[in-house]
Amino acid sequence: MSVAPTATTRARRAVRSAPALGSLLRSPPLRRALAAARAAPALRPAGRFLAGEASGRGVGRYAIRGAPGARVHLRHGSRDVEIFNEIFAAARACYAPPPAVAAALAALGPLRVGDLGGNIGLFGLYALTRWRVRTMRSYEPDPANAALLRATIAANALAAGRWEAVQAAVSNRDTTATFEVGLLSESRIAADGDIDAQTTGIAADRFAEAPTIEVPVLDLFAQPAVDLLKIDIEGAEWPILADPRLAAHPARAIVLEWHRRACPTADPRALARELLTRAGYGVIFEQDEQSPTNGVMWGLRR
Repeated sequence: MSVAPTATTRARRAVRSAPALGSLLRSPPLRRALAAARAAPALRPAGRFLAGEASGRGVGRYAIRGAPGARVHLRHGSRDVEIFNEIFAAARACYAPPPAVAAALAALGPLRVGDLGGNIGLFGLYALTRWRVRTMRSYEPDPANAALLRATIAANALAAGRWEAVQAAVSNRDTTATFEVGLLSESRIAADGDIDAQTTGIAADRFAEAPTIEVPVLDLFAQPAVDLLKIDIEGAEWPILADPRLAAHPARAIVLEWHRRACPTADPRALARELLTRAGYGVIFEQDEQSPTNGVMWGLRR
């Protein structure tokens, strides 16, 4: 059965058919202006948010319309706003669970949530406002991101006693790693020859000049048990997905953003499906129009 294309899909097709339009829409000033206009109706006070975006400086704290009591911190003039839009201001939130997952998670009662790649707390805040959360641990090794993550936890009364920030990376063993910092949501474990400015929207020289620090890396399989596991760690997901211990992991559902970066095969999407299936997770939803470099999929263990 064919499905009528959504407005977003039609817009993407129009951009692909008009290279000049696509180039204009990818220009940083216009991209930021469009993101700000899209986010403003979802944030309070909207006027202060727009003024902050116009200046392109500082961090603002805002309430989220439709999420009583929720408070978020956003870095003005940064990609934080685009990610906020993907999670809170899209027609379908990028982390909205498909019906089968939603039903399975609701049946579990209050959830234990693991958030790998906590960034500034946007997924964690979505989880708190979307599900009944018993406990949540967000792992974020970038110091600047982790500081905003902790600020967001402190600003939300709903998080008290439930949400914890852990300033560390996660993989399939305890170790340390060289970590590229200061790249906002693209901060990640360093790897030689990995510059993909077209994909990330960050200039290539930002990657080349990104400072690095040594960070602790924790073995996922030694961390507290969770019911829902979110993984968005910029290519560091592959050792976790390939580890045979994933088949015994207690998470009933996994929401994964896979990346071409560090993937051992030419088809990261297919490999992500294969590894989740091998671990006992049926892949029951994939984001529409995924790019060849990254995409979101949900896995559910029946």
